[in-house]
Amino acid sequence: MALKGENIRLVCFDLDGTLIDKTVFIWSTLHEHFGSDPQKRKQAAADFHSGHISYSDWFDCDLDLLKQGGADRNGMFRAFSKLKPTPGAKECLNTLKDRGYKLGLISGSIGLVLDHFFPEQPFDHVLINRIRFDEEGRIAGGTPTPYDLEGKAAGLLELARREDLTAKQCAFVGDNFNDLSVMRAAGFSVGVFVKDPRVIEVIDVHLEEDDLRALLPHFPGPKEP
Repeated sequence: MALKGENIRLVCFDLDGTLIDKTVFIWSTLHEHFGSDPQKRKQAAADFHSGHISYSDWFDCDLDLLKQGGADRNGMFRAFSKLKPTPGAKECLNTLKDRGYKLGLISGSIGLVLDHFFPEQPFDHVLINRIRFDEEGRIAGGTPTPYDLEGKAAGLLELARREDLTAKQCAFVGDNFNDLSVMRAAGFSVGVFVKDPRVIEVIDVHLEEDDLRALLPHFPGPKEP
């Protein structure tokens, strides 16, 4: 029987905790680094999840809290210093590209993280939050992604549309509860470094190895049409 990955054309990834180690959510890592008010953070999250504010409002609130803590571009890079790509991440991505897969990133993280740890930009498509900085490196606003949390599934469908594929021809690789919607939508879903037991209930494959190269046997290359 053919491996399911042979039917896949586009492999999409989460970022925090999947391709980046030593963090679960980069927003939490940054807030802790800059000493943001935990009660204000908690209230903003609660307001979003209860529907009182939009994701864009929550994004703006996060930026305001970071600015209040003195966050700027260089300070964020210092906060990243304790992080690193997960074991085997770069080799895994490069091998998937060499085997003929398109690569996508669908994440509620921040583009600056991706630019810092993957400057070679191996992805064909990136859906992520973006922060703007002024000439002095101060936070000057940003663009929130519409493709986080439950919106990740819509992100997968959007990338499938761009590539003229169906969702069944797309895979998703992630680790946490915020990936559940997109894992259900993908034709093939893989859990790595899993942090929430609900992930195991919806994925096709659970990899327990601590190296992302364990993905590669499941993606031998797209099958010829």
